Amino acid sequence: MEVLADQTPKAVIFIGLQASGKTTFYRQMLWEYVHINLDTLHTRNKERLLLEECLRRGDSFVVDNTNPSKEDRARYIGAARAYNYRIEGYFFRSVLADCIERNRARTGKACVPDKAIACTSGRLELPSPQEGFDRLYFVRMEQGKFIVEPWKA
Repeated sequence: MEVLADQTPKAVIFIGLQASGKTTFYRQMLWEYVHINLDTLHTRNKERLLLEECLRRGDSFVVDNTNPSKEDRARYIGAARAYNYRIEGYFFRSVLADCIERNRARTGKACVPDKAIACTSGRLELPSPQEGFDRLYFVRMEQGKFIVEPWKA
């Protein structure tokens, strides 16, 4: 008897400072999922519409925003839970000095003011399973490669 792979759609929520590697990780590791990102969508209304479309169609998606607080993450977790999604969180190692340095190497609109990164850092709350995540991971970069480990509370 053949066992079918789990077909439950996934809601992946990234958590981390600007320039912590979230979008690069998405492009390398989760590119097959729908990309929900305020930098490209520009408005919360467009983001909401794309999220609703994913939920309605049962498409797996990645929310590639900073999502620093429990309240920021709750909007996606609640919506995904209502549609029986598997919810995964990826917390990106967010050392302020490292993120500012990587950000300064960016070009164009991708580069944000140092003050914006510092402000996000002040709001950054560690995620917990109690928020509704089915799985949590810690992501760090070493020598240009991503290392993903299960979350240790």
